[in-house]
Amino acid sequence: MWFNNALVFQYELDKVTDLNALLTEEALKPCPPHARFIYGWLPIHNDCFAQEVAGTTLICMGKEERILPRSVIQRELEERVLQQEAQLLRPLKRAEQSQMAEEIEFELLPKAFCLQKRTYAVLDSASNHLIINTASQTQAAQFTAFLRKTIPGLRIELLQYGDNLSARFAEWISNSSSIPTSIQLASDCLLYSPDDEKKRFNCKGYALPADEVISLLNQGLIPAEIAIQWNERIQLTLTEDFTLKRIKCMDYLIEEFSEFRQLEDDGQQRDAALALLSGELRALVTDLIKYLAAPVEVGQKKAAPVVKDLLV
Repeated sequence: MWFNNALVFQYELDKVTDLNALLTEEALKPCPPHARFIYGWLPIHNDCFAQEVAGTTLICMGKEERILPRSVIQRELEERVLQQEAQLLRPLKRAEQSQMAEEIEFELLPKAFCLQKRTYAVLDSASNHLIINTASQTQAAQFTAFLRKTIPGLRIELLQYGDNLSARFAEWISNSSSIPTSIQLASDCLLYSPDDEKKRFNCKGYALPADEVISLLNQGLIPAEIAIQWNERIQLTLTEDFTLKRIKCMDYLIEEFSEFRQLEDDGQQRDAALALLSGELRALVTDLIKYLAAPVEVGQKKAAPVVKDLLV
């Protein structure tokens, strides 16, 4: 078990509840015949929906979605429109075609294949952080909305910060003495123009600080994301909105994970892996917050990402 990406939230829960029981009540069910998708919780192992180790709980949200591409509906629609127009001896109106498209979708949905997607997250009671294994704000918003629905009284807010992360990234690139001792710059960064965000420069393979990158910064470009190494254990790309992307274990951490495979009991292996994962994420996020972010109290408002899917 490893997280490839991470979006960090703060959470508060006044009353301790039986989380496994609450998740079980909202377990993922088969997608209804005429629904596009459905959400529900999936077990981590056997009938266990919440794996708890050392103050950390691993949970998994499932999404079952019917795969019916718009191109399939459009192709069927074109054929039926031609047939109808030939019978009626007139072109179909736009409203008639829209109605026909809806009828086709209703007819084909029950025949469509279902695809199941999983999104993992950890609830860290030591830091009150919810860390979701995704880099998508929309996917994270769907996860937090369903988690609030499942756990009464749960309050969740995206981690907020008062610093300008782009300015801090630029400072690290331009002035190596400003970089914290636990962080090393890797070889990639993404720069953009504040006047035209489409004007982007993906700088790969440059040993930062590189003269070419510093020259672009001097021309007014701003770092949108930067690749870093943390404590020689984790490499990741950190974005200006505090999204952790492309998280990878480095050699020391890979060796520690490999040691767990020597444990005879599968449950012990899972618990040990979760303890190491949560411990590393907790220390990494705490360190990054120390240098980059200023947490605020849960309840202070921030514009939430638009959730395109409605929970079913």
